[in-house]
Amino acid sequence: MAVSGPVMGVAAFFLLSSLAIAAQATSCSKPLGGNNMNLREEFIGNNTFQDGSKVSFSCAKGYTPSKGAPTITCTDGSWSDLTLECEPKSCGAFPEVSNGNVDYSGGNVFGGKAVITCNQGYKLVGKREVRCVEQGWENRPPTCEVVKCVDPGDIANGVFSPKKEDYSFSEVVTYKCEGDFMLNGSKKLICSENGKFHPDLPKCIKVECKDPEIENAEYVQGSRPPHKHKDSVTYKCKPGYKMIGDSTVTCGINSQWSPRIPKCIESDKKKVDEKPGSSGNSVIGGVIGGLIALVVFTVIGVIAYRKLSKRHSPVAPTLLMSP
Repeated sequence: MAVSGPVMGVAAFFLLSSLAIAAQATSCSKPLGGNNMNLREEFIGNNTFQDGSKVSFSCAKGYTPSKGAPTITCTDGSWSDLTLECEPKSCGAFPEVSNGNVDYSGGNVFGGKAVITCNQGYKLVGKREVRCVEQGWENRPPTCEVVKCVDPGDIANGVFSPKKEDYSFSEVVTYKCEGDFMLNGSKKLICSENGKFHPDLPKCIKVECKDPEIENAEYVQGSRPPHKHKDSVTYKCKPGYKMIGDSTVTCGINSQWSPRIPKCIESDKKKVDEKPGSSGNSVIGGVIGGLIALVVFTVIGVIAYRKLSKRHSPVAPTLLMSP
């Protein structure tokens, strides 16, 4: 029986559709890679891959293959297992920094960074942090240079040594004063890590203490005017007075005596002896005592006189009368 044209067309359509469905069922969609890897550039434009197709992966920027194979195969609509593994590239040890230390934040692999710190007395020239990039450590390594201090400066009536154009960390300069001037402050200054001398500049000052004026006191020993720095004098109080404070004082850098100049105050015994009314009482007591003594001597004199008179008076004759 002959088959009409329309029937043949329908049959052909169904046959082609079946073949297309069968072909579609055996193709694979675009595969996904693992961590830190990408599908190679030649495969990126395809969304489906026929049965038996092979594709390859490569590690992402900054990563390198550590193990496994980069290629997979499409079989019956599924991809074979991808065994490729990628690890960060290593930049290796950071170059040694003279007079400094290197620490790693995130390691010495891609994405990590080296952190540089200088030893005390040294300053960093360059970046403190250097990153590990695909090509290795970025930028040139920094350096640690010794801290320098400039001339600390002159002071009035004084000099310092040694004199140089600049000074390295921990170097010391020494100041001294000329003539009779005294140094107020530290005579030694040191170049510190901030590039400045420490402590502050001293001053040369004229030191002279006035002669102490202490009422009711007497000079014992010590310096004579003009009194210079660290000169000492000693005083004592006059009889009847006691000292409040130290008997010896020293001329300080501020032209003042130290400790404070003492005082001489009346002693308690002197106060009692000179108590108001005590002189009058003594006179009265003396007068009374004198009167008593006069009375006693008078009485004794009278008694003695009477006894003496009786001893020298004539005795009257006694008449004997007969019975």
